[in-house]
Amino acid sequence: MSVRKTRRKRRALALWAALCTLLSGCTDQFGFLPYARELEETALMQTMGVDAAGTGAVRVTASTAVPLDGDKPLVVGETAGTISGACLSMQAQGASYIFYGHVGQILLGEELGRRDIGPVLDYVLRDVEMRLETKLYLVQGDTAAGMIEQAAQEGSAPERLEAMEADGGLLSQSMTRTVEEVLEDLEENGCTYVPALRTGEEGDMTAAGYGLIKDGRLVGWAQGEAASGVNLLMGAVDADIIEVDLPQGGRAALRLVGAKSRVEPVWEGARLTGVAIRCKVEANLAEGSRTDLSQADVRGELEKRLEYRTGQRIQAAADLCREYGGDFFQMENRAGWSAPLNWTRLQEQWEIGELPVTVEVQAHIRRGYDAV
Repeated sequence: MSVRKTRRKRRALALWAALCTLLSGCTDQFGFLPYARELEETALMQTMGVDAAGTGAVRVTASTAVPLDGDKPLVVGETAGTISGACLSMQAQGASYIFYGHVGQILLGEELGRRDIGPVLDYVLRDVEMRLETKLYLVQGDTAAGMIEQAAQEGSAPERLEAMEADGGLLSQSMTRTVEEVLEDLEENGCTYVPALRTGEEGDMTAAGYGLIKDGRLVGWAQGEAASGVNLLMGAVDADIIEVDLPQGGRAALRLVGAKSRVEPVWEGARLTGVAIRCKVEANLAEGSRTDLSQADVRGELEKRLEYRTGQRIQAAADLCREYGGDFFQMENRAGWSAPLNWTRLQEQWEIGELPVTVEVQAHIRRGYDAV
């Protein structure tokens, strides 16, 4: 079942269920819907973690946010052959009914990621309580259960993730992605990328670039410069800073405020010989008191250095496609948009693992608050 068809089916089901609840006696006809329960008797799970546990089994961990009374969040876990089985078994672990309709983030342990993320995506797609808008993360070098339990020691996993997303702590290194976006990529060409998390030196949750998914399995990581290159390639640079040397000495901090890239096929006659990525980058001068952007030579030199640094980052991201033989960033489709008349010929010859990729960046720098 495709993502789009499932989304339409869910909307129709929700509308039909809402209409039926207005009719007397209609609730008896819809036993598959969740029973109405008092809010104080319900534990609203907001983060779910899924780990590999033995041959074919999974370990599911779920956490609420910190309660209003300041007590510890509720964290429950269970091992079973399926996610649905584990979630059902967790109902017996407390006095409250455990509700998964508020789950906003799903964390996947690294071992499970390398085994297969397909069952998790399928569970979200089919389960009546889960939402396709749920954000998906891979946990690097740890289990999802361990990260959720650690976060509960001083707060909760839901609140930590929401804070990272809101204050740019996550966006500076990796953008969020939903289950729906990941499913659509995998349906399109079998490859995608998922934001990664790791446990920091002080035991806190921190961003770690991206996990690269091919045929439903984690095959590698995009980190550091490559992760920043993914953001540039996909136009998500809301909280990124690049430091460059000033022509007259010292350092300047450039805050990226925009990036727009275009992927173009390179032809020699009728033969596809490569891929060209052209990116336009805009930045503000965040620091650099001795820098006079009104001088064309100074501005030009800084822009040249910014073009070099951002070009390196995009190239590092593109090289991962050749290294792992996967079109993780949907470059074939984007190349097709650039050359719609050659779409059939492009599809016949496209092989991202063998095509050389070149990067060209055009940068523009302006002063932080009073653009020159």
